[in-house]
Amino acid sequence: MAQKKIERVIRAEGKPDVVIRLAKVQDMRRIQMLYAEVYGGSYSVPIVTDKEKMRRAIEDNEYYWLVAECQGRVVGSLVYALDLYYRNSKAFGAVVSQEFRKLDLAYTMMKLVLDDITHTKDLVDLVYATTRTANYAPQKLTESLGFIKLGIFPNTHKVQDNETHCLTGYFTEKALQRRRQRPRIIPEVAPFYDIVRRQINLDKPQIKDVKGDYSDHARKIPLLHFEAITAPEFVKNRWKKTRSNSFFEHIFMPFHEPNLILITPDQGTEVYLTFNQKDKYSVVVGGVTNERSFAVVLESIAQKVSAMDMAYVEVIIDGYAPHIQRDALDARFIPSAYFPCAKRMGGKRYDCIVFSRTFDMLDFRNVKIISLYKNFLKEYLKLWRENYIELAFKTEPK
Repeated sequence: MAQKKIERVIRAEGKPDVVIRLAKVQDMRRIQMLYAEVYGGSYSVPIVTDKEKMRRAIEDNEYYWLVAECQGRVVGSLVYALDLYYRNSKAFGAVVSQEFRKLDLAYTMMKLVLDDITHTKDLVDLVYATTRTANYAPQKLTESLGFIKLGIFPNTHKVQDNETHCLTGYFTEKALQRRRQRPRIIPEVAPFYDIVRRQINLDKPQIKDVKGDYSDHARKIPLLHFEAITAPEFVKNRWKKTRSNSFFEHIFMPFHEPNLILITPDQGTEVYLTFNQKDKYSVVVGGVTNERSFAVVLESIAQKVSAMDMAYVEVIIDGYAPHIQRDALDARFIPSAYFPCAKRMGGKRYDCIVFSRTFDMLDFRNVKIISLYKNFLKEYLKLWRENYIELAFKTEPK
């Protein structure tokens, strides 16, 4: 990878200069102070809260960590994580001190890195970001940079209140040229696909109305008994030696390092997850199993992480496996986002679908989202009602 070099001076009349540059190790304490200033003690992203993880990211070539500095004070911060092998990037952690927000620092920092990694150095095919919904600004920022609206993560984090996030993506021509055409999706996913398709040139999908073993809801999904392993180094090292099999081969979870294993006593099923006890968030990263039904595995995962006090669990499934999508929905994992080109395999890029299950009461009272995201939310709520409320009336005994 070519040497990183980004610097920009922002000048405003009558005010001291603000310098945007790559972060240094000696900035760490001031960066943490900035996040504490903006979020109080509620910010839960480990790369910011864990000094060792922050140090590694600042020194690592697969991260761009920008800061905005004014008179020795860090007043802005933004991180891009890169996966050079899969040619993906994730932008996150954008924060600007309140008194400097009229200078468009977040936009400038985002664009500087975006241009560098997608055009100047051609390091990645796509960039994605998740944006908070406490106000409209983050959504409008990514929109102004050419990001496409891909969906929502409902009640994905629980800090002071439940937080819903939006998913957005920036696609290069190379990403779309490498995309595998004609995804195969179940009917319930089609509305999410259509919302994305209206923004970007995608082909018509194949709609496959397949049924699973538990689609009729006539019998309860049996549970696997899981034990939990949370020893971080053990989990990380075991994951490096593990190759996902069966339906786990259709799962994709970028930029997540597992810190939890759920394993059956006979070791026939071993599931790797990332979980955050502070904001009660968990995602499935991969696994191995001899279980035939993905619905059984997902229902068992959901019950176990709920017992561990998680409020949310997510799985991302490729858009070419309708039977697995159906099993996820049968386990009451509801689709909420469609992510074209997300997964790179060989010379092709594959679409993916976000499915999630939340264990707390849905709460969108404080959510502020712009128009297209509201369409995703409406489709999500429609499916949630069908699977959590109307289903009770359909399965009444005759």
